[in-house]
Amino acid sequence: MDKIWVTLITGFLGSGKTTLLNTLLEHPDMSQAAVIVNEFGEIGIDYDLVEQSDENVIQLANGCLCCSVKGDLIDTFRDLYIQRNAGTIPFFDRVIIETTGIADPAPVLQIILTNPMVFNHFALDGVVTTVDTINGVSSLDRFPECVKQAAIADRLIITKVDLAENDQQIKTLEDRLRILNPAAPIIATTTEEADPSDLFGTGLFDPTSKKVDFENWLQADAYEDQASSELAGTSLAEPDEAALAYYKEHGHTHEDDHTHHHHDPNINSFVIIRENPIALNTLSMFLEGLTNEAGPDLLRVKGIVHVIERPDQPAVIQGAQQIFHSLDWLDSWPSDDRRTRIVFITRNIDQAYIEDTLELIERVAARTAAAAAGV
Repeated sequence: MDKIWVTLITGFLGSGKTTLLNTLLEHPDMSQAAVIVNEFGEIGIDYDLVEQSDENVIQLANGCLCCSVKGDLIDTFRDLYIQRNAGTIPFFDRVIIETTGIADPAPVLQIILTNPMVFNHFALDGVVTTVDTINGVSSLDRFPECVKQAAIADRLIITKVDLAENDQQIKTLEDRLRILNPAAPIIATTTEEADPSDLFGTGLFDPTSKKVDFENWLQADAYEDQASSELAGTSLAEPDEAALAYYKEHGHTHEDDHTHHHHDPNINSFVIIRENPIALNTLSMFLEGLTNEAGPDLLRVKGIVHVIERPDQPAVIQGAQQIFHSLDWLDSWPSDDRRTRIVFITRNIDQAYIEDTLELIERVAARTAAAAAGV
């Protein structure tokens, strides 16, 4: 809880994250925030600068700090932290990172989760992805970067709703996003209505209560509900007649085409559940095996694990592609549910592959343990 919270804002080109962030920076609740932008990115901070702290960090009119990434993001984190402690820049209690529209957010997540200097002082609050009402469906159809940004989000913000032709256009986009990302809360808003709370509070800890908010972070039930719906041959966001009519009007001429576009077959999201505790070495072998064999296609992994060796302290895991954060241990279970639950968001990997991999490693570990015991 002593760490500095980091929120990553991503979204495809033209999705409105620049306008959204500029609006939010005028809010009093952002007065102790630092914003990191890529100097080649889209964003333009468009208000009066009242103080020049150094060549890279500037103080905005309401007290926010803004800095550009001129080199490595790790160096930017380090410089901000050192200057904050030295008092050469104003105090800040959270960091917002704005990515370029075509950026893959995974490398940024990896730095936050795994770089020793960064994760010793900073902690990931969450990933917020903007999708605009007008071009959102088209961008999801055409650009895999847009699909990936939406799939890994902890919260989705639909922008430019005031420009929608009708309510059905917004609902169609919401349906598409819900199938792609069954767990993330979806906020449809105009720039004027945006609030900093739209960005914050998506992580493992509730910033208000200062307590673990694990269920809200993992949202495992959403993935279970999705799996149940798919087994039943239905969809969580099955289109109604109005949605089909909208698609037909905009060039989608039959239901099969609509279904194809509403499902992104390369992206899968699901939850692995284990009733029985898992040995620590089995967990380590499982995560290592996955990263070696399928690392680039593990877009995001997060979960809670019941470890045999520490039954009263659940392990929290987080990962992005080839990199996993070292295990974090909670002081106690956040609820009476002590099952292992791990959410996977993958590309070209289905749930059966992950399940089979875990079962294989469990069998190998059991044989190894039996052999060591002379059984």
